[in-house]
Parts: sequence; C-alpha cells; structure tokens
Amino acid sequence: MKKIIFYLSLILFVTPLFAADEKPGRFFEDQPDVTDDYQIHFNYLLAADSEDREMDINGEMEKILLEANEVMLKATAGNKKGDGVARKYKFDYRANGKLDITFIRMDMKHKELHKWANNDIIPFLNNVKNQKNIKKIYYNFADFSNVDGGEAGVGYGTTYLKSKSNGSYERKLLVTLHEFLHTQGMGYDCVPGVKSGNGHYSSDKPGLMLGSGKKIGSVYAHTKEGCPQMMDSVYLIPTRNDPYDPYQHACLLDLGKYNHPKLLKKLDKIKKLKDKKIKGNLRFSSSCRYRDWERAKGGYYIWGVDDNIAAR
Repeated sequence: MKKIIFYLSLILFVTPLFAADEKPGRFFEDQPDVTDDYQIHFNYLLAADSEDREMDINGEMEKILLEANEVMLKATAGNKKGDGVARKYKFDYRANGKLDITFIRMDMKHKELHKWANNDIIPFLNNVKNQKNIKKIYYNFADFSNVDGGEAGVGYGTTYLKSKSNGSYERKLLVTLHEFLHTQGMGYDCVPGVKSGNGHYSSDKPGLMLGSGKKIGSVYAHTKEGCPQMMDSVYLIPTRNDPYDPYQHACLLDLGKYNHPKLLKKLDKIKKLKDKKIKGNLRFSSSCRYRDWERAKGGYYIWGVDDNIAAR
C-alpha cells in the first residue's frame, strides 16, 4: 500500500510539471535538418525538478551561442599560425533560420545525478532521446549546478548554467567556447604546450583555449607534422580541404593521415590492452563520449558498434 501511495504521489508531482513544459515555440525533438553537413545541435536541458527559465524560447541561449561564433571568427582570424581565414562553428538551424534548440527534461532529479552529470546526461540523450547522429555534436545548456562549469568530449558536451563558476554572462560564454574545443578532440597530445592525456595546456598558458580569454593558441593552428590542428575540423566553416572528423579519431581510434609519434605511442598502448579494461584517461585527444561503459570491463566499446574497437 505504501508503494502505491508513493508512486501516485510521484505521478502527481511529475505530470503537471511535464505538462507545464509545453510552451509556444518549444521543440521536444531535433527538427528536420536543412543540411546533412556536420553541425552542432543544442539542447536546453533540465533535471526532473529543475525550474524552467525558458532559455530555449526567450532568446537567451541563442544570444550566447551566436556571440560565441562571433568570438570564434575574431579568434581564428587573429591566430598567428593560422591561414588568416575567420572561421566559426557549423550550428544546427531550422528552416526558418533560427537555431534548432531541443527542450530536454530528464527523468532524474538534480540530486540524483552523478557528480559529473554528463555521466547520466549523455546515456539519456543517446538511448532515450535518440540523439546519436555521429555527424552532430549534441551540446547542452543544463539549467542546474555541477562540480564543473562545463564538461565535454567528442560527441557531447554541457555548460552547467547554475555552477558557481558561471555566475555571469561572460563566464557562460567563455566556458561554452572552451568546451566546444573539447568536442573537436582538442587538445591532442601532440599539440605544442598540451599536457599528455589531459587535453589542456600547462598552467602557464591558461588564456589560449578561450576559457579565460578570447584567444585561441596552438590547438587551432601549429606546425607539428602529423598532428591535428583544429583549423582542419569538419565542424568549422569555411571548411578546409581534407578536414578531420574527431569521431574517427577519438571513438573509432582511426587516425588516418595523422602519424605523430605521441599519437601512435598512445594508440599502441590502447591496442595492446585489447581485451583488458581501458580506462578513460588513456587517450591521445579529448575523450570519446560515445563510450559504452557497461561493456568497458574488457576492451574499447562505443554505442552503435558491436565489436571491440581496440581489437580491430
């Protein structure tokens, strides 16, 4: 009897809250694409008990994201080792020219989420909301707090709007720009100044990954042969000839033309482990967020692929 009362009370709490999410101009699914090109899709994401501040429909998210691309144009054009071309990210737009933003309410309360909430958010997006197009980055503005201001890897990323480090508009902008870099695989071990397996510069260069300033350093362009530079990402426009797809590198462990010794050394370590447990910190770029951790006791598995990638 007590269980019945509990579930009834849960239904009474959740149903009105979810019904109230229905608002003019709001979309609950990824809308039809106007292009089949690589692109970044955005979600306004809430926990089951989060307040809906309507950032997907009141223009606040769009304002931040469009300004982020303006910052990218200036930062890329001003990069000393780049080609002088201003580039921005390919965003997912609806047919009416507005950013395609999906409203997502999770089935877990804020306090029930993992310490690093992406550990719960990403499987929910992939398995429940069917957001698993490998030619898209799924990026969330999560309207709750977390231990980090943002967290991202190849495939998925999140800015936590109510985290202490995101108290201002400027911080939300910069944190988002910084996490965008990780969705592109940056920083690779071979990029000058990047700490191996960490994905970031050493502490004496904090302003060159956009998180604490509006400049982008060697992660964007450098002269290291056989090492990816973000200038060549498929997610940037104008897109250069022979661009790289970060999913191929981080998730499929296929480096293609990139043969820098630091990359090959780390890849060899992963391949040697083969059927053993491969920890998330054993990587040569930012992490693949398509990792299927339920199958991670032996090998390197990702959603949508049956076999062990490390054993190929």
